[in-house]
Formats: sequence, C-alpha cells, structure tokens
Amino acid sequence: MEGRAVLGVAVGALCAMTFCVARAAVVEQTGQYALSTGKPQIVSRLSLTNGSFGTQTLSLVQYPLKSSAPVTRYALTEGETLHVVVVRDDFQAFSHLHPIAARGGVFHLPVLLDRGHRYYAYVASQPAGLPEQVFRYVLQSGPPPRNMTTSVKGPSVRARAGPFDVSLDQRRLPAMRPQTITVDINRDPRSPGVSPYHVAWVRAFLVNTSSLSYAHIGGAVDKGICCEYALRAPPLSKGLYKMWLQFYDGTSIYTAPFTFAAQ
Repeated sequence: MEGRAVLGVAVGALCAMTFCVARAAVVEQTGQYALSTGKPQIVSRLSLTNGSFGTQTLSLVQYPLKSSAPVTRYALTEGETLHVVVVRDDFQAFSHLHPIAARGGVFHLPVLLDRGHRYYAYVASQPAGLPEQVFRYVLQSGPPPRNMTTSVKGPSVRARAGPFDVSLDQRRLPAMRPQTITVDINRDPRSPGVSPYHVAWVRAFLVNTSSLSYAHIGGAVDKGICCEYALRAPPLSKGLYKMWLQFYDGTSIYTAPFTFAAQ
C-alpha cells in the first residue's frame, strides 16, 4: 500500500546550509534543483504554516526565472499538476502526494512527520513549455536529529507489497548510461481474491542516498511474461539508490521498496 500517510507536521527548514528549528509561524525555503540531468529553469519556493493541534500546511509557489509572477500553466504528468514525494532520512518511510491547487499558482498540502527525523520533500512539475523540474526541500519535526548521518544497507531486491511478491532482477547497474530495470510482480496464490495476469500500471521513484539526487520512471513495458516488467531508467550517477516501486492491480496502489547500486 502507499507509504505512511502525510497529514500534519511540525517542521524545520534548511537555513544557510544548517538545520534550524522553526520558531516563527511560517518557515520558508527555496528548493534545491534535484535532478541529476538538466538545470533549473524556474524558482520553486515552499512555506509551512503552523496550524492547530500541531498540524502544518505546506504551501508551494513556483516562479519563472527573474519574474515575480507565479507559474500558473503546467503540463499534466500522470494526470496531475504537481507531485510531492516525501522521504524520511533513514529511507524507511515514503509518500507520494498531490497538493491542492489554489488561485494564483499556489498549492497547499497538509503533512505529518515523525519527531526526531529529517524528511526530504521532492516537488516535481512541468511548467508549460519547459522540461520537468524537480526541487528538494529539507523538513523536520521538532529539534534537529542527533545523528545527521544516514547509513543504508544494500542491495535489497525483494519485497512484499500486500498480496504481491516483488523482486528486481538486478542488484547492480552500470552508472551514467540509460538502463533497463526488470521487475517481477507475482501475486501470492494463497491470497484471497482473483489474481490478475498483469497489473494495470507500474512506476518508480529513485533517490541517491548520498547525493540525494532524484529520478522518476513514469511507466513500465509489459514484457508479456507473467509477470515481468521493464522500467527504462535515465543515466544514474554512482551510488546506492533507494527505489520505491508503485503499481496498481485494478483495486489498490501498492508500494515496494528496494535498494540497488549504480557502479
């Protein structure tokens, strides 16, 4: 199923390359470009406003370069205007969310973070006439974590998602060239319900656990062999990657986490 639901939060911001505890009602950040390819062609800004009972609302506004007028025209990607991917600093929690659009190019999203952790929020969009843009923000709940270094074990290429057993065929991939990642999605025959021959769609989100660069694979090719799918990944820089594979079986969306290396 989807990762931890994101509903309400107290957060901090990244200030002058250090982590700061939020003391004001509104905490603002300018996003860092997070794709390993391309370059920023807009400015993306985030603010969090304190609410009642510890909740906060994330607000997003994006601007053309050298302009104070917000971007209001976007190309839809996977049927949505903006995608927000929230990842905990130990890479053990993940959410894929879509903010609510308001007037004037402002988007709003309630969020919930565990205390004592940083979170990385990736905001992906495609302003009209521009390539995909992805920006990263750093969020946290309560005081900064004591341990600022995250270690991720890997590779890990098998996962259980609901009634499905999911696996990657590759533990390591060559770095810096386009790749095909092969995934097997098999429903446990002992699980109740009708077993679909193939799931309706597959997508994946990847984060380099060292550089925190981001990649998204928007679909997969059904290889016609039950139940194998080929995901065409962009060139990946060297490092250990956490990948969250999402798929839809016609009833529910499931998320399977993996770790692999690009070398």
